[in-house]
Amino acid sequence: MVISVLENEKSALCHEEIAKRLHEKMDRVTIYRILQGFCNEGKVHKIINQDGKTCYALCHNCTAENHCDEHPHFHCIACDRIICIERPVIRQILPPGYNAITTDLFISGYCQQCNAL
Repeated sequence: MVISVLENEKSALCHEEIAKRLHEKMDRVTIYRILQGFCNEGKVHKIINQDGKTCYALCHNCTAENHCDEHPHFHCIACDRIICIERPVIRQILPPGYNAITTDLFISGYCQQCNAL
């Protein structure tokens, strides 16, 4: 149920947004445990937004052993969505000999939909 909510979205969702989209009522702690399990399995990654709130997005090509979320995240200041930009830019900008463990690259502006208005 939780995974299908994330599969149907094109943007990252916070816990409250996931809970609202669930067809069945689910305990807050249960949702957190499910999301943490998905993170551990490489199915979902966490994004800390600019307000410090944790959001979750579906992973593509990740596993529990190889969790690759080294891509930028785009925050639309008009619709407030957070969108994963699936381009691993971190590896391209780090000098030889550096190994990134975590990255937080956040870009703000207008998404394609809001920019077209």
